[in-house]
Amino acid sequence: MNSPAIALPNQLAAAAEDLRLARQGLEQTLTFVREQAQPWALSGLSKAVDDPYIIGKFGDLNIRLDVAEALYQRAQHFVGPAAETLVATAEAVLASAEALQAVGNVQQELTGSRSPSPSLEGREPLRWQARIIGNYRLNGVIPPQLQE
Repeated sequence: MNSPAIALPNQLAAAAEDLRLARQGLEQTLTFVREQAQPWALSGLSKAVDDPYIIGKFGDLNIRLDVAEALYQRAQHFVGPAAETLVATAEAVLASAEALQAVGNVQQELTGSRSPSPSLEGREPLRWQARIIGNYRLNGVIPPQLQE
């Protein structure tokens, strides 16, 4: 069972787009919370930005974005065997997509709306990325794009 072989530059471009959209969504959400959001009525707080739950959400999102960015930078500059390069790319793709999803979820929760999602055309399914990473790290199985 092989996944479709997609060129690494396409996968890295998808990760970069997800990161860009995630950062944009995070900025929009930050602006909304700072300027328009009201605290929960029973919280006893005067501003939504003082809500520890909201503060924690933004902390979590920033960590996710920083990790995704680090994995993207690593994959972009990775030098090594083809299998390791594919796994590094899969890690970047998966982390960026998950960061974008997390931002979208928090954006929906705190603002009531969500930024548009990127097109999935030409992308490998994320479930394949996790499988490639896990099968290589756990079993030493070469990614299907390199199998003949």
